[in-house]
Parts: sequence; C-alpha cells; structure tokens
Amino acid sequence: MCGILGIYHSDASKKVNPETVKRATDLMVHRGPDDSGMFVSDNIGLGHRRLSIIDLSLGHQPMFNEDGQIAVVFNGEIYNYKDIQAELVSKGHTFKTNCDTEVIVHAYEEWGTESVKKFIGMFGIALWDNRRKIMWIVRDRLGIKPVYYYWNRNTFICASEIKPLFSAGQVKPEINPKVMDAYCTLGYVPGPETMFKGIMKLKPGHHMVVSGKEIKETEYWDFADITPSEISFENAKRQVDELLHDSVKKRLMSDVPLGVFLSGGLDSSAITAVMHEIVSGPVNTFTVGYDEKYKVGEEYYADIVAKRFNTKHNVFRLEPENFLESIKTLVKYAEEPIVEPAAIALYHISKLAREKSIVLLSGEGSDEVFGGYYLYQFMSKIENMRRFIPGPLLNMAGMFKPVLRKMKYRKYADWLSLPLEKRYMGTSNYLTPSLKDEFYADGFRGERGDYLEETFESYFSKVRHNKDVVNKMLYVDTKTWLVDDLLVKADKMTMAASIELRVPFLDHRLVELAASLPSSYKIRNGEGKYLVKAMMESRLPKEIIYRKKMGFPVPTKNWFGGELFGSVKEILASGHLPWVNGKVVNKMLSQHEAGREDHSKLLMMLLVQSFWQDEYLGRPA
Repeated sequence: MCGILGIYHSDASKKVNPETVKRATDLMVHRGPDDSGMFVSDNIGLGHRRLSIIDLSLGHQPMFNEDGQIAVVFNGEIYNYKDIQAELVSKGHTFKTNCDTEVIVHAYEEWGTESVKKFIGMFGIALWDNRRKIMWIVRDRLGIKPVYYYWNRNTFICASEIKPLFSAGQVKPEINPKVMDAYCTLGYVPGPETMFKGIMKLKPGHHMVVSGKEIKETEYWDFADITPSEISFENAKRQVDELLHDSVKKRLMSDVPLGVFLSGGLDSSAITAVMHEIVSGPVNTFTVGYDEKYKVGEEYYADIVAKRFNTKHNVFRLEPENFLESIKTLVKYAEEPIVEPAAIALYHISKLAREKSIVLLSGEGSDEVFGGYYLYQFMSKIENMRRFIPGPLLNMAGMFKPVLRKMKYRKYADWLSLPLEKRYMGTSNYLTPSLKDEFYADGFRGERGDYLEETFESYFSKVRHNKDVVNKMLYVDTKTWLVDDLLVKADKMTMAASIELRVPFLDHRLVELAASLPSSYKIRNGEGKYLVKAMMESRLPKEIIYRKKMGFPVPTKNWFGGELFGSVKEILASGHLPWVNGKVVNKMLSQHEAGREDHSKLLMMLLVQSFWQDEYLGRPA
C-alpha cells in the first residue's frame, strides 16, 4: 500500500518545484515507509511513498513505459494483474518487473482510460501521458482507496491524503460550512465535498482527465441498473460462496506476512474460515478486548473462532484513560472528522498487528452488500405502515413530537412522517429534522443549506425504478456511509500503522451479484445477511453466526458517563462549536451521566469536531 501525489499546472511555463513534491510526499511516510520516489518535468510532478508488498526489489515508483512518455504512481492492488499481464504480453508488450504497477502502464498504452474496467482491486492512480499532455486520475469502484484533489483552473493537486494538498501552498485549511449539517446528522461528510473548503474527493467508480484548464470526470462503474436475477436461493448461495472464495484467494497475493482482523462476528469469522481453507499453516488473527465490567467486548467470540481454526491469536486491550488522547490520533490520521469509536480500536490493533503481519483482511462491507443492519428491517416496517395509514394521520405524527421526552422517540416520529427517500440516511443518522430544531443554535438553524438532502436525493434518484426497498437502501449506503465513513476508517487507521487492509466482501463482482439478488435472500425471518449465514453454517458455530452484531465495539456509553465524564464536559464547555445549542448540550451531558438517555454518539460527534478544529484550524472555528 502506498501514498500518491500528483501536481499539474495548466500554464506549461510554470515549473513544479521538486522540493514541493518531496515535502508533500513525505507527509505520507506512514503509508509507505519502505521507499519513496518522484518525477518532475516542467509543469508536472508525481510523488510516491511505498509500502512494499509485491516484487519487493523492483516495485519502485513512479514507473514508466519503455520510452518514458507515460509515468504512473499507484496506491493499492490489482489482484488480477497476472491475467492482464499475460494478455498484454500476447499483444507484444514486454515487462521488466512482476508487479501490478507496470501492468497499469501497459494497460493504459493498449486500451487508454478504458483499461480501468479490466482491473479487479482497490486503487488510486495518477498517470501522466506526455504525448497527449493529460493527467489521468482514477479511484476504484467501491472507493476502498482514497483520492483527494484541489483545482482552481490553474493548478490541480491530488493525493491519497489531505495534508499534502495544503503543503503544496495552493490552499489553506478552512472549514466548509455547507457540509456542517451533513456531518452533525451523519457523523461523517458524504462526498464529493469534505470538511475542508475547496478539498474534494473523487467519487468511487470515477476517473478524471485533467488537460489545460479543464477537468472531465467520468463514471466508469455503477450497479444501480443491475438486472434482477431469477436464480434460486441455493444457486445464489453457491455462487456467492464461490465468488467469496475467489475474492479471498486473490487477496492473499503478497510477498509479506498476512493476517485477519477477527472481531468474532460473522463477517470476519467467515473470512477467517475461508482463508483457513486456502492457506497452509495457521493464520494470524487480531482482536481488541476491554475490562469485563463493560460487557461489550468480543474477545470471547473471537477466541472461539481462533480455537476452531487454530490461528495464532493476538489481543489488544483498550483502556478509558488513553481514549480521549486517541481521538486526537484519529483526527490526525483520518483528516476527515468521522464519528467512529471503533476506528480508535482499529488503530491500536493495527499497531499490534504490524509486528507480525503487514497485510490483513477484514469483513468490512458485508453489512452494506448483504443487508446486515437491523435498520433495513425497521425502515421496511415503516414503509409498510405508511402504505396503510391515511395521509392525515401520518401528518399528525408531527403533533406528538413536542411531548415525546426521549430523543429517539422524536426521531421515530420524524421517520414515520417522511417517505423513504427523505427519511433514510443510513444507520449512522441520528439527528432528524425535529431534533435539529432543538440541537442547532438559532443562527445556524436557518442557514445550514441543502447539501445533505441533495446528496441523498441524487443517489435515490438513480434507483427510483427499483421496487425493492431494501436494495434501494443498500445502494445508497454503499455510495455514502460505506465509502465516506467505514472505508475512511479502514484505510486511514491501518495506513497510520503502515498496514495494508484488504476487504474481500467488496470485490466488485461480489457486489454486482449481491445487488442482483432479491432482498428476501438477504433478510428473512428477522435475520439480516441470511444468505451469508446459511452459507457459513457448515463452517462456523451457530453461536457465532446468530449472535448479536457488534463489530469491535467501544464502551463509550460507560466511559462518557463515568471515568471520562469530567473531561468530556470540560472539552464541550469551551464554546467553540457555535452552531450547536450549548444549553441542549449541557442537558444531554446531565441525562447521559444520570443514565436517563444514551447520548454517546452525539457527544462523540462533538468531541471529534472539537479535536478536528484544534488540529487543523485552531480556536475558534
């Protein structure tokens, strides 16, 4: 895994300074501690930091074609590169290395920008074509690897992380007010915007060509229009099993040690089981544990799976006293504010894993592909209720909001009064319209903008023809929550520890197959991920398959109301979050401490934003 950088001046007479490229690239040393390289020619600059995974001695980047007219820097893995390489050799191309980066160079020579459609993998790519005088930027289909960019029609800068964009001197850190409502509502910022004004994310499944003073962005992959399959459940189960097996096998491609992040849940246990079938010898597994009094740890279940497959199991214990300090680490490396306590656990366990494995697999993405969250079922029930409740009665739901004392009940009332396309914003959504009226400060309430609503409306519009409510939600989650929260966490926290994370459930072939299946295969009799559970019954104990979903939980509810309450209250009393109602925050703190209501998610959101501003802006915002 690596860090990439690209700089392009539209004025060909404006030279790129090699020191600028080096300084920006070196900010990503954690993404690539093994090697660095750059290419600078007049108004073009490419930089690279390398974490050596394949062809350890010959994989230096930037990499060029035979006459030096094409240069590429690449972050990620092309898992089918050997198949593409064989096809290119048959067409007369010659190779100097055995790494996937060189395949990108020759594939571009042969097929141009269409070559991306041949790649199976995760990738961020910056390529300079000197003949055509264009820079080509690519992000993988699901957005597993990040690509950020800044463009002012004179200078284009892209990188795997945000800080290098600032170091180039074209743009300074400034808060982006148009996304603040989205962040408070979701706990992350959906793309293409970021919390930094002027810094954008290239969307998953998109590539762009930069030439002169123009950028042309193109979507090369989507699954909104996948044809529904009429395959039987048993055949679907067999095909998913075969594809998952092939996906895991492809992701074992490595010249360095591998392992698995094992939470003890269905998804990571399934990856461990399939990996056990493929590799010889014991697998390294890693999990996180807590004091037993919090009753949230998954160590017990992870231990069951580890013993079943005779893995080399490793456990890290996270304590409350280093949690707040770890939020600063989260903000530093994630760069985007994300309300993910599990990201902190992932960072610490990644540091532990680095001593024994450099490449790790995880079960990320299964819930969004196969319907694992209970919210999908809850929203479907609301949809059914709305079909039978007369419109005037639905409108009356809003009348009860003021008398509902608990925030979650007011949230439910909001949901009942809204159609799916306006109420569903993912499993992380907590602040619904009536809650915002109370939570936001007067000056911000009417000026929050429509970015949040427009983003979700744009994705729902792409699946408006789909009659399957659950599959609609799965599509929207894959384009928002998965890519801009979970995959940010997965990439940034593992890369902070110089670990490469691979996610077999997000092989695009598996995503396409799952999208073609009816939701009745994914959710049945109250069981989410029904197909995956049925598929794993011969491999895993039932207490693993059918237990309550957790996924590297962190006991923030207990900590914020107990050991950390004083620190949390002091931080949030600083008054440098002017868009929130301070009186409401104090009320939430009191309710949380007394155990009357769990506000840990909203408190975590405020803490992350506070630390984010300290890290990048100083006080006040």
